[in-house]
Amino acid sequence: MAGSQDHMSPAASPLSRLLPRARFSEHHHGIIDAPPESVWDAVMAVRWQDLRIGRVLMLARGLGFSGRLERPWIDLFRPVAMVEEGRPEFVYFAMVGKPWSPVPQSATPDSLEELQNFEEPGWLKYGMEWILTPLEGGRTLLETRTLCQPTDAAAHRKFRAYWTLIRPGSGLIRREIIGAVRRSLR
Repeated sequence: MAGSQDHMSPAASPLSRLLPRARFSEHHHGIIDAPPESVWDAVMAVRWQDLRIGRVLMLARGLGFSGRLERPWIDLFRPVAMVEEGRPEFVYFAMVGKPWSPVPQSATPDSLEELQNFEEPGWLKYGMEWILTPLEGGRTLLETRTLCQPTDAAAHRKFRAYWTLIRPGSGLIRREIIGAVRRSLR
C-alpha cells in the first residue's frame, strides 16, 4: 500500500469488527519516517517512564502503577485483556470492565468470541488498537483507535461521565506514545 489514503478504514480494523456497536471512540495518528517493522519494534518498546504526561496520569490513577514504569506500556493491559498481534501490521487488546469504579473491575471472557458476545448489563467492552500502514519512501502511518461499547444504558451513563473526565488524558497518552516512537527512530 502506498499513500495515506490507503490506510485501514475504521470499519475494517480488527477492533472495529470485535466492537461494531462502539458508542465512544477516539483516533490519533502520525507519520513515522521508518518502515513498519522498525515502527512495530518501537511501539512495543515504549515504556511508561518514556511518557512524561502519561506517567503522571497513570501514577495519579494509582493501580499499583509505580513499579511498572520501566516496563513497556502494553504490559499494563496484558493481565486483564485479550491481546492479538499481527506483526507488523496491527496489535490490539480488548477487555470487559468497569473502569469508572474507584477500583476498576474486570470480567474475563475466555475468548474473543465470548468477549464479542458478552452482554451482561452494567459492563463496558473496550479496547485499543495500533495499526501500522506502509507508505511510500519507507515511512509508516501509525494509527491508534480506542473503542468503547457499553452493554446497557446504565453502563452507558456511567461510562459517559467517566469518559468526559478521562478522554483528554487518554488522547494525550496516545499522542505521547506516537511522539515517543517518532523520537526513538530519529
